Amino acid sequence: MRRDLSIHLPGDVFTEILEIVRDPPTHGWAQQVLVLASVCRGWREVAVGTPTLWRYIVAPAYDIRFIALSLERSQQCPLVIEYHTKKPNHSVLYLLAKHSERWEHLSLYIPPSSYPLLSTIKGKVPLLKRLALQATTGDDPQPHQQLSGFEIAPALQYLDLQRFYPDLRQDSSTPWVRLTYLCCQSIELSRLYSLLANTPTLSRLHVSDISHDWPYKQSKNEILTQLKVLSIVNCDLRVIYSLLSRFSNLAELSILIFSDPGQANTGLPVILPYLYRLKIQINGIFPGLVNFLVFEALNLSEMEFSGCHSLEDSDDEHEDRIEENAATGRSHLQFLWNFIQSSRCSLTSLVLHFEVDFPTCEMAPLLKALLSLEHLDISVVHMECVPFCAMLPATAVFPKLRRLYLHIPSEAHSIEVINDLIALATSNHILKVWLVDR
Repeated sequence: MRRDLSIHLPGDVFTEILEIVRDPPTHGWAQQVLVLASVCRGWREVAVGTPTLWRYIVAPAYDIRFIALSLERSQQCPLVIEYHTKKPNHSVLYLLAKHSERWEHLSLYIPPSSYPLLSTIKGKVPLLKRLALQATTGDDPQPHQQLSGFEIAPALQYLDLQRFYPDLRQDSSTPWVRLTYLCCQSIELSRLYSLLANTPTLSRLHVSDISHDWPYKQSKNEILTQLKVLSIVNCDLRVIYSLLSRFSNLAELSILIFSDPGQANTGLPVILPYLYRLKIQINGIFPGLVNFLVFEALNLSEMEFSGCHSLEDSDDEHEDRIEENAATGRSHLQFLWNFIQSSRCSLTSLVLHFEVDFPTCEMAPLLKALLSLEHLDISVVHMECVPFCAMLPATAVFPKLRRLYLHIPSEAHSIEVINDLIALATSNHILKVWLVDR
């Protein structure tokens, strides 16, 4: 007699457990569903009879037969679809397009030559909330065609476009009025502003590798007052200042620089009166680094800075690399000091993460300019980079500091540095110091 090893649970409780196991979906979720359904007859009945378990479709990891089965068993549930391939199966695309009225989340990575296969979706995406589009490039000899069908998406809130916008039709008379998040990569600034003109409710914007194609003129009605969070990655400095001048209501800003951003004629000063959180990452050094970013942010209270080596490999001698390292560290610290002074901010929280080395004395002027700090988090390649002696007594240098986190490698340290750290930790009774191995 076969023993039933299944766990006897009410159907709704078991379904909830399966939902937790499924979230988030992975390429192997189809196999997981089949395994769960094969445990016993009771589990199979619950798994097969739970439409929400079958609404996640990942192609080409799933073959067309399993996709058809998933579409059938998901019944009328909203669908989450991911299709990433350079050679899509036309039958799969046709099959998925037939169910576009149930699309809720869609991620497509397909060549432009396959766009016509989705022509039947036009105006049939009433549930679509998240859309990610990326065009494959480099191996498609056919001319690009426009992808239509997404210009009317009344529920769309999240849009991610990577090297895609030139192929996407977007009628200005039918704006994405509910869009709150937009990610754009590798497009021209003029195209970005054209798209932003149709997103009046946008609150979060992420841009990467935006090219400055022409001096776009600004008018007051082009400023997005709802935009609160802006992330800029590897953009020309002219693009950075153009964006900042339009989004004066920003609350959070992130800027990552991987190469020389060039120079910009800033003209009128940039003022961000509501900015309270700023994250900056700089790789290497470039001309004008110490003053490359200047704007006023009186309410800025939280800042995170990461200073790293240049991403380019170097064949220089060891001594030359050490000197380049020190020069990079000095430039990063000088930039920080200049920015804090010019922004006229009073930081309460500062996170410093350095992948470059520099002498102890280089950080002292920066730290002494931070009288309002309450939280300080420092990550360095050597403990000797932190000028503990210059931070004494803590009650005078940091009268409000309560938490100090030090991320340092586990290696031998000089007794002088350790004594200075102990003296700092005991110089203010409200200061708590944490040592974390990096």
